[in-house]
Amino acid sequence: MIPKMNGFEVCNKVKNEIGISEAYIILLTAKGQEFDKQKGKEAGADQYITNPFNPDEIVKIARKVLGI
Repeated sequence: MIPKMNGFEVCNKVKNEIGISEAYIILLTAKGQEFDKQKGKEAGADQYITNPFNPDEIVKIARKVLGI
C-alpha cells in the first residue's frame, strides 16, 4: 500500500491520463480478488501479480519486456 495515491490510480494516470501507453506496468499486490484484477486491467496494467510472488518470475518478465 502506498500513501496518497494507490497503484491503480498511478497506473490509470500513466496509461490513460498522461497517455504513456508504451510503459509496461506490472501491479504487484496483496489484493487477489477478481474485482481487484479487473480494476487493474481497467487501469491499464499489463500484468497483475499477487503476493506471494516469485522474484525470479518478475526478472523473467522484465527481461522479456526489455528484450534481454
